[in-house]
Amino acid sequence: MNYSLGKKLYIDSCFEELEIFKPGNQNVFTNFSSSKILKFREAAKISSDILCDKNLNLGESIFFSSKKCFDQLGSNFNLGIILLCAPILKIFIKGESLNLRESLGLMLKNITKKEGRLILKAIKYSKPAGLKNYIGLGNVNSQDKYLNFNEVMKIGSRWDRISKCYTDSFSEIFDFGLPFYRKIKLHQCSNIAGINVFLSYLSNSTDSHLLRKFGSNKAKMIQRKAIKIKKLIGNKRKINYEVLENFDRYLKNNNFNPGTCADLTVTTLLIDKIIDIVSNPI
Repeated sequence: MNYSLGKKLYIDSCFEELEIFKPGNQNVFTNFSSSKILKFREAAKISSDILCDKNLNLGESIFFSSKKCFDQLGSNFNLGIILLCAPILKIFIKGESLNLRESLGLMLKNITKKEGRLILKAIKYSKPAGLKNYIGLGNVNSQDKYLNFNEVMKIGSRWDRISKCYTDSFSEIFDFGLPFYRKIKLHQCSNIAGINVFLSYLSNSTDSHLLRKFGSNKAKMIQRKAIKIKKLIGNKRKINYEVLENFDRYLKNNNFNPGTCADLTVTTLLIDKIIDIVSNPI
């Protein structure tokens, strides 16, 4: 049951995230290419079977799912989502989600060398935008045999929010994004809550995708703009979509895609669904 349910929750979260008006990122409202939306949905379907396969370890799940998506779709559509959702799904499939955060911490702490090599191989294979711009210590494109996976994540955590999730057991989601999302969802629809949590992630820190691709100054500039937009939007029942549309147009015209904040949003939706099921079992 956990396999089919985990698969459904994952696909539902990926599809739902595309229904959220996320300025600069893929969404069904202002996307320039409907074919890309279809590919993001297809990526969720392709990766779901592998991510929910209880016979695969974490490294195998991440590598084989990301490789299959890249091979079938011809580009990287969901590496960040896979990296963040894979450990959550592993825990859910194993039936350990009653203590989700504790189980997650143990899983991330005990990633083996073989698993770590596979995860780094997945990142290298998927070629996320801007990765080649970094050539320092911990560069996944180098053949540094002296650094293990956890050391690479620790180095990357200084600027990469997904790496940071792997070093601190997803604290940004559990301590910031998820409580905020669940609080808003008590009084508003999940879509409006989703818009608010995406803008909160974008306001909270520089987006890793933007940072890799465009550098610190541009990433910080967009973060400052997001802070202003979030203040204008507020936590109101009625969203000022004109403000969002203007921000979205500006970001997309300049190819500024806050992709990491979207990945964090998908993961927040998935964890929220799992918590609801564990609290209210079917």
